[in-house]
Amino acid sequence: MPDQRELATAAALEIPRFVSATVLFQTAMAERLGISPTELHGLQLVISGAATSPTGLARALGMTTGAATRLLDRMEKQRLVERVPDPADRRRLLIRPLPDRLDDVGALYAPMARFFGDRLGRLDRRQLAALLGVMTDGRAFAEQEAARLRSGSPEKGG
Repeated sequence: MPDQRELATAAALEIPRFVSATVLFQTAMAERLGISPTELHGLQLVISGAATSPTGLARALGMTTGAATRLLDRMEKQRLVERVPDPADRRRLLIRPLPDRLDDVGALYAPMARFFGDRLGRLDRRQLAALLGVMTDGRAFAEQEAARLRSGSPEKGG
């Protein structure tokens, strides 16, 4: 059994490979659905509730609000989402996924969902908490670094 340092090194080396394989998977999904990877990414953000407004979608995708508007126009044309008035503030718009294509998306994701469901089901509470912590912290740090890189700030270090 490898020691802790060897496992940490192996895990660190696996992260970019995992990310690359995920990008390949998402690209293949988008191709199968006949949409762009950015449209699929946007749809996933809307479905998950991570982006519920055009401004939120623009922020989550790292694009301008104008670019997000053009993306939403394409997504509406593809019957992926719709923009509706916010019932709490009719001056704002909300984005909702449309059921038309959700079955197609769900069917394509089903094997991956089963795989991860099975693998995560084998972990105990401590392992799941550790994995969730790494993923949550990693996501927050990646978002911070993306903002830093876009702003042109010098390297800060972690």
